[in-house]
Amino acid sequence: MSIITQRGNLAEIVVAKLSERIDSGLYAPGEKIPSSAQLCEEFGVSRTVIREALTSLKVGGRVTTRQGAGVYVTEKDAKTLNFEISRIEDIRSAMQILELRLGVEMQSVALAATRRTPEALAGIARAYDALEALQTDDAEIEARADFEFHLAIARATRNPHFPSFLEAVIESINFDLVLKHRQSARAYNSYLKKINKEHAAILAAITQGDAKAAKSALAAHLEESLNRYRAMLDEPASSETVE
Repeated sequence: MSIITQRGNLAEIVVAKLSERIDSGLYAPGEKIPSSAQLCEEFGVSRTVIREALTSLKVGGRVTTRQGAGVYVTEKDAKTLNFEISRIEDIRSAMQILELRLGVEMQSVALAATRRTPEALAGIARAYDALEALQTDDAEIEARADFEFHLAIARATRNPHFPSFLEAVIESINFDLVLKHRQSARAYNSYLKKINKEHAAILAAITQGDAKAAKSALAAHLEESLNRYRAMLDEPASSETVE
């Protein structure tokens, strides 16, 4: 009997353990996994926890339910969600990714504000401090530090798909961030102060647990770049408002 004693959401821990078994081949494609009752006994958790974990695995395409027969590992050739983005090489494609990123991160900051833990807040604060204290003229290093701030927020959602999404599109995001950090020397110091102020507003809202303020601060931070791209392409500026 392997009773779960680690900290964290129990269903998430069960999902991680069952996923490891699927990845290792212990539970082979097409094979039936142990019943809910057996999993409850093995992990020392309730049926509600097992039900939530199995639902997560189904949504992720890892397992499938056969009516009256139980839960089976998904066959390898079954279709699963596959998100791919071609290399970003121009302003239009960078703008399109930023539009997608804005939608994802608006939800990310709201969930981070709602679900934050002391550890998650510390991670966001460390990323903020690292960017603010950075002494370099390398735009790519600054862009990575900027990305790490947003990634720390994604992790604070306690939903692994948010950081996974950002990691999946990092090259695309990096294109935008490098452009932003390559400002003229004359305006660069004031630009950095502005960016740091926007990041500070996001961090403060998440720390206070204010989801609406976090969304407003994030929108103010990203929509300026989005409207700049739209202006370059002679397209209408963003007119979104945060509810």
